[in-house]
Amino acid sequence: MSRLIISSPDGKRGILELHKPVITIGRGNANDLVLNDSSVSRLHAVVKLTGDSIMIADRGSTNGVVLNGERISDETELKNGDIAVLGSYELRLEHVDSKDLLVRKADIPSTLNQIIRGGGERIVLPERIKLSDSALTDLVNKIKKLERENYLLTVLYDAGKALNTKLSIDDISEQVISLSFRIQGVERGFVMIFNEAGEVSRQSEVRYRNPQNSANQPIILSSSVLELIRKEQQPILIEDVSSDERFRGSESIRISGLRSAMCAPLLGTNRLFGIVYVDNLEKSSAFTQEELNIFALIAAQAGSAIDNAMSHQKIAQQALQRSALERFLSPEVAEMVVANPDIRLGGVNQKVTVMFADIRGFTPMSEKLEPEQVVEVLNEYFTRVTDVIFDYGGTLDKYIGDAVMAVFGAPISKGNDAANAVNAAIQIQRLLIELNRDAATRRWPELRVGIGINTGIVTAGNIGSPRRIDYTVIGDTVNTASRLMSNAAGSQILISQSTAGEVGSGFNMKPLPPLLVKGRSEPVKVFDVKWAETVQTKTLRKAKAR
Repeated sequence: MSRLIISSPDGKRGILELHKPVITIGRGNANDLVLNDSSVSRLHAVVKLTGDSIMIADRGSTNGVVLNGERISDETELKNGDIAVLGSYELRLEHVDSKDLLVRKADIPSTLNQIIRGGGERIVLPERIKLSDSALTDLVNKIKKLERENYLLTVLYDAGKALNTKLSIDDISEQVISLSFRIQGVERGFVMIFNEAGEVSRQSEVRYRNPQNSANQPIILSSSVLELIRKEQQPILIEDVSSDERFRGSESIRISGLRSAMCAPLLGTNRLFGIVYVDNLEKSSAFTQEELNIFALIAAQAGSAIDNAMSHQKIAQQALQRSALERFLSPEVAEMVVANPDIRLGGVNQKVTVMFADIRGFTPMSEKLEPEQVVEVLNEYFTRVTDVIFDYGGTLDKYIGDAVMAVFGAPISKGNDAANAVNAAIQIQRLLIELNRDAATRRWPELRVGIGINTGIVTAGNIGSPRRIDYTVIGDTVNTASRLMSNAAGSQILISQSTAGEVGSGFNMKPLPPLLVKGRSEPVKVFDVKWAETVQTKTLRKAKAR
C-alpha cells in the first residue's frame, strides 16, 4: 500500500491513500487532493499508478513540481521517501506494509473505576478494631455522606458528557430531565422554554418517576415561581411550601398540594432560555442544599448547551444560505451579497458579458460510455469549469445538458467583465488540454469545447413562478452568445464585436467573416480568440521576466 504524507504551510499533516489510476492534485474543488492555497494551480499535477510504478507529472502549473529539490518537466517516477513540493505544500511518498497493531487495554484500578462511576465495595472493618456505638454510628454516617457526595458528583460528571453532545433543544430538554431524576426525591419534572420576548414558547412533557401510578397529578406551576426565576435568575429550593414566606400568597401552589420543589434557570450568554422544574408532592424538605447545587449546575450546563445549539443552528443556517448563493455566484460576489443583503438581485437592465461553453460531440461520445462514467465525466468537467468561472468573478447561470452558461457583470459588475469572461474561456480551454493528457489512463474520452461570448444589455431578474424562481438574464445578448457557441468548433473561442471592443488589444484576436445567426436580421461581426498563442506569449513574458 502506498500513500502521500501531505505537509501544509501551517504545519498540519494529512494522508492520502493512493488507490486510483490517476490522482489529480490542485486548488480546484474537482481534484482528488485539494490544496487550497494561491501557490497551487487549479490543476497542478497528477500522480499515476502504472503497474508497479508511481509517476508524478506537472500539468501546466505556474510554480511547477519540484521533486527532491529539482523541478521536473516530464513524468517522473516517485520512489519511497521522495518529497515533491507543489507550491507551499510538501508531499512525501511512503510505502506501508500491513502490520498487526498491538492494542493495549488501559489498566484502571477497579477501586478507582468504581469511584468514578459512583460505585464502590462495602468497607469491612477488621474484627480486632473495636469502636464504641457512637463512634461506629458517626463513621457510618460519614461513609454514607461520602457515598452520597460521590454519587452526586457522578451525576454532574455524566451531565457534562451528555449535554455537550446535544445540538437540539428537544434533546437537551429530555437529557436534563433524565439527569434530574437521578437526584433522590425527584418524583416529577419538566422543562419550559422561553422565546426571545420572555414568553413561554414550548414545554416538555411532564415526566413521572412512576408513570403507571394512578395518583399522578398534572403540575400546576405557580406564576410566583416563574416571576421569581425571571427576576433573580437564580435557582430556587422550596423545602416546605406551607412555611415558605415567598409563596404564602400563591393560591395555585396551595391548591397543587406541593410540599418540596426545585426550580433553576436555563441561562445562556445573553438571555434566559427557560427553566427546569422538579418536585415532590409527599415529602417536605425532600431536597438538600447539596442536591440543589447539583441541580443548579445541571441546569447551568443545559443553558450553555442550548446556547451552543442555537449558535450552531444560526451558523448552519447562514452557511446554508451562503452555500446556496455560492452555487450560482462566485464566493467573492456571494460574500458581498451576504454582507449587503439590500443588493437587488433582479428586475433591472444592465450591461453584462454572457458566455456559453459546450462539449463538442458529447452525445455520440456518451453512447459509448457506461451511464456512471458519463455522470463522472460531466461532474468533474462542470466542477472544474465552475471553479474557473468563479475565479474570474462570474455568475453560474445554469447547466444545459453538457453546456454551461455564465454571466459576468450581474448581479455585481467588477468593471472588467468582458475581459474576465474571455480570460475564463482561455483558462477553460487550457484546463482541458491538461485533463486530456490523462484521458487514456483514466479511460475517459478526450473533450473539446466550443465557447461563444457576447456583451450587451440584458434584463437580469428572478424569472419563473411563485413556486420556483431562478435568477437569470434574458434578452438578445444572451441569444447571440448562444448562437456564437453553436458555431464554435472544438477548442475555439468566438466573441462578438461588442466583446472585442470592451477588451481592447489585450488578446490575440482574428476577425472572421460576419456570421448570420438565427434571430438576427444583420450578420454578426465575429472574432476568433487565438488563445493558444495568447497563453504562449504570456508564458514567454514570464520566462523573460525571470
